[in-house]
Amino acid sequence: MQFVMQYYSMQKYKFVLLILFSLTFFCELYSQTENHDFIELKTAYHNFLQKNYIDAYSYYKKMLDVYPKDPGYNYYTGVCLLNIEKNPESALEHLQYAAENDITNEVYFYLGIAYLRNYQFDEALDNFKEFEENASPKQKYELELDNYLSKALNGIYLVKYARIPSVYDKIQSTEDKFYKEYDTHDLGGKFKNIKTSFHINDSITENTIVFIPVSADSEEVLYYSAKNNERGDYDIYRIVRYSDSLYGEPENLGNVINTPFDENYPFLHSDGATLYFASKGHYSMGGYDLYKSTWSWEYQEWTEPVNLDYPINSPYYDILFVPSPDKKTAFFATDRDYNNSGYTVYKIKLNYSKPFIEVENHKSILKYAYPEVDVESFENRQKEEYKSSGSEIVKLQEQEKLLHKTEYDSLLKRAASFQFSADSLQWILDDKRSELDNVGNEQKKNDLTNSIINLEKEIYQIQKEADKCYNNVRQIEQLNLADNKTIYENTHKTKQKTKESIPKEKNYIEPVDTSIRKSILKPAKVFVDSSKLVRNKTGLRVKQPSAYNEQNPIPVNKVLPDRVIYMIQLGAFSSEKPPRVFKGLEPLYCLHKEGSTIRKYLAGHFLKLSNAEGKILDVKRLGFKDAYIVAFFKGRIIPVKEAVKMESKKIELITSDVNNTESKIFSGELDLSISYIVKVEINKADTLFFDKLNKLISTEKEITIEEKDSNNVYYIKTFTRFEDADKVKKKTEVITNNNIEIQALFAKIKMPLEQARKITK
Repeated sequence: MQFVMQYYSMQKYKFVLLILFSLTFFCELYSQTENHDFIELKTAYHNFLQKNYIDAYSYYKKMLDVYPKDPGYNYYTGVCLLNIEKNPESALEHLQYAAENDITNEVYFYLGIAYLRNYQFDEALDNFKEFEENASPKQKYELELDNYLSKALNGIYLVKYARIPSVYDKIQSTEDKFYKEYDTHDLGGKFKNIKTSFHINDSITENTIVFIPVSADSEEVLYYSAKNNERGDYDIYRIVRYSDSLYGEPENLGNVINTPFDENYPFLHSDGATLYFASKGHYSMGGYDLYKSTWSWEYQEWTEPVNLDYPINSPYYDILFVPSPDKKTAFFATDRDYNNSGYTVYKIKLNYSKPFIEVENHKSILKYAYPEVDVESFENRQKEEYKSSGSEIVKLQEQEKLLHKTEYDSLLKRAASFQFSADSLQWILDDKRSELDNVGNEQKKNDLTNSIINLEKEIYQIQKEADKCYNNVRQIEQLNLADNKTIYENTHKTKQKTKESIPKEKNYIEPVDTSIRKSILKPAKVFVDSSKLVRNKTGLRVKQPSAYNEQNPIPVNKVLPDRVIYMIQLGAFSSEKPPRVFKGLEPLYCLHKEGSTIRKYLAGHFLKLSNAEGKILDVKRLGFKDAYIVAFFKGRIIPVKEAVKMESKKIELITSDVNNTESKIFSGELDLSISYIVKVEINKADTLFFDKLNKLISTEKEITIEEKDSNNVYYIKTFTRFEDADKVKKKTEVITNNNIEIQALFAKIKMPLEQARKITK
């Protein structure tokens, strides 16, 4: 009997152990399931921070299917789509919903980008400004907010009017081979990939394109893009090629062409003095915009780049603009097409006599931004090309093979180009005059007459430029004859080294002398009507006529940014001075203490001392012999030495903050826990509510207040457990029953309460 009792006791003990083991196993299994959910959440957020948007999107899309009305997952999904898809409308839907439901301030920045890419520049500007109101200086710097504000402003202006090009052809191509679709038969050379075909030095790693002339026996000047090691962005350089394996020293084109943003895809036209390139700076409307600049032999510098306008430019990547020698047709590539990957290569007709039209609405903007092949233009294409290829001017340009090493070459080619344009327009003018005789409709007759008048004006201006170039060519020829020089020796530079003096054993040699200035920091420029407004831009420029006048006076005691900036003091005067005294310098500022008769006038706006030092000599050459550099911090004048120390510290601080995000995630310094807050919305008329709430909560938790229309929103935070937040919610219900809710947060952004409770249970 005792044995039987011991047996049953043992079996009972085993049964209890089995139950305990089973409970432990299932608890651990359930805990592991919860941990897996949390790991997925943190992994997705890590991918999001590291801009690995494809992997992040797969998680957020899955969560959005479960919680379609959650503003947090709509926000993350919208940002991912903005970076994965070209069509911004899919991202707009999610970001708009997130913005309407009290989500993070960053949503307005990404909404701005989505509107920008959808050509809705007014809405983009509104959202960028909304973000700016509550963003920290660090956020504005990291997200390049000033540049995006500029893009939105520029877009508003650039799409108001458009000259619609006729499209001869459009071809889809991959990102790495698009330039092979360009017809280079008349250009005397080929485009090559700089990374695989053109090794100048080891620092060139960008997959960019360079135009290389066919002949290798003369000293061609080549233009290409490479990283600026001081700033980290891409700049445009030029280099002399002496042979297939021997090159000169690369030379940066300077601050007129290059900005702190990327410049790429340069092409020097056969006139020898017109440079086309793509830039993310200057007055771009987004992505890369296309620009042109001309070399001034008189001032020995590049002119201010001119935007090639919408619809050639878009908020996307528009690159490698290559006109024909007669500038009647051109190729360019763009990735604006939503439905295709890679680039679309357009061949267009450049008809500068075609009038600009006013773009009336957003629908028209989108229509003109995606032009289709013009059937009539396509049919006339062969005729047009035959006509231009028969020109003796073009043949001369191809035969010379001397690619613009001297002023003489460039002027001669420019003169020929202008003359060809004038002659081409004259043919069109003659046709229109013949047509005028046969027009019976009075309205059509008036329109045609106006068109003829405009053409005559344009021909007159182009012919003036051609005559000016020819006149300069003749002057150089006379000077060369007087000095017994050949016409290919540059009269404005020291004599170039002969090929015999080139050290054959070295890969790099001394460059041909040039007066193009070295690169100086220059930010993205806001395009504005200078007759109405001068915006706060870094750098210093000379504009004639002056941007300042009675309607737009020189600002007095203007509020300056809360950071270190430098200006050049032009002088101190006992009375107010008119803008003309300052010879077109901009931006200008005036300092005037109340009760004092002295007014100090300053020019420029620089973020680094080196940039101000690069301009001080230019200012003195204008006649301001006593000009000197002044430093400001938070609106106060400080010693320049102190400013330089603060400048370097600030740069180090920002850089370290940006680079340390990833290490903080893995080290655990970045808080990725789930927390809860209690939100209470009360009418502002209830002035006693805060005192009641404060007594109720005592010193347990932090309370913050936010104004929202006629209500005050109280946030009681933060709780690590839902149960603790729920207790405070129930306490608060004693003093009010209105609009109380518990919100769950992950990385300071709302997440579904149900999901948060499941993970933290």
